[in-house]
Amino acid sequence: MRESVPVSKPREMASPTAVIQVPRTLPSSSVGLLCERYKTARLRALKETPQAFSSTYHREAEYDDAIWVQRLRNPLSKTFVALRTERTGGTEISDIELLAANEWLGMIVIFGPRALPADGSGSKTPWKPFLPSVNLNEPPDPAAIVGYEAAYVAFSMFVLIDARRQGLGRRLVQASIEAVRAEATSMHATRANIGLFVEAKNQAAQRLYKGCGFIFLQGDSSLNGVEINQVAMGKIVKLPGGDSA
Repeated sequence: MRESVPVSKPREMASPTAVIQVPRTLPSSSVGLLCERYKTARLRALKETPQAFSSTYHREAEYDDAIWVQRLRNPLSKTFVALRTERTGGTEISDIELLAANEWLGMIVIFGPRALPADGSGSKTPWKPFLPSVNLNEPPDPAAIVGYEAAYVAFSMFVLIDARRQGLGRRLVQASIEAVRAEATSMHATRANIGLFVEAKNQAAQRLYKGCGFIFLQGDSSLNGVEINQVAMGKIVKLPGGDSA
């Protein structure tokens, strides 16, 4: 899945950029390089803005290759990457080739779907099906979503400092929303519900999410003990022919 438009910078010609969803199926020949791209961007983000993450650079720098491969191939997650595309030379190449050949500038990872209660009691806490006690590497069950509200949760959202103010954050969020809409529709959910957490002092990120239709949600006592001061936000994604609430 690819969304690509040129991005302009004041006083200079910017390199074109693209937002791409990492394909579900990755050839073995590409996994190592893609994981290195993933690792490099993620560790740089942890260094640049450590306050925005519950994890740390020092912790993840010790991860072996198997962990990065597991993250990229997780059947419950969808990874969206913002990248430069100056190395394509105008030639049409595959998403995997683009991901392998170009610098990763930002990312968002969406986990889901999992079903929320049919009575709507879980709509204000869409992250609950993904709490630590649940296996986050377990593939979704499409049959369990039919006729229910499909819950998703967003993690690992970042744009590297020197790539900001180009609209990449909004494009990452919008690409993930549209992918959620398409998937939840295909699974015959009534609607989709995306939850996320953002650092309480990160006003820029909060404005970004609000601009994409997210609203603030009340705190959840089940989240006590998290390592950073954060606020919860959520977005109901309406589906064609689904619940209009």
